[in-house]
Amino acid sequence: MPHIGTKDGQTVLPGGGRAAPPRIDGVRVVELGNVLTRSGWMTEVFRTDWPGVATEVRQVNWVELNAGAVTDWHVHAAQTDHIIGVGGNIKLALWDGRERSPTKGVGEVVRIGAMRPVMVIVPPQVWHGLRNESGVPAGYINVIDQLYEHAKPDNWRLQPGAAEIPDIL
Repeated sequence: MPHIGTKDGQTVLPGGGRAAPPRIDGVRVVELGNVLTRSGWMTEVFRTDWPGVATEVRQVNWVELNAGAVTDWHVHAAQTDHIIGVGGNIKLALWDGRERSPTKGVGEVVRIGAMRPVMVIVPPQVWHGLRNESGVPAGYINVIDQLYEHAKPDNWRLQPGAAEIPDIL
């Protein structure tokens, strides 16, 4: 055994599932799984009958990130995001800035993409940002429980690296 460095703790289970639940209160990670077919593969990306997915779908967005792109940190007052990676490798960083949350100040990173499909449910008032870690464009779908109000967006932003949020993006 080496006398320097830090030993890795368990992060995945046999088969690739997460070894621990999300660290941030209210955040959920739903394993989706690819189904191999005669002609390729298929993934169910969203179903309202899944346990814990009790939402009324109001809008669905497809987002494509350029190679190496990083979004701003952003947060919503009322909107719940259901983020599903559908292409490339994307780092989804989460930070709990809610004053009354039992996990206030906790950050977490979840990697999403088509190879290991998951849906990450991000509750209102949890900051999140995304980084395309692929050398090619990468995409995700966001299933939203609120309609986007163009004249009055439910969206607040901070630039990546802002001092208010730990540098995990």
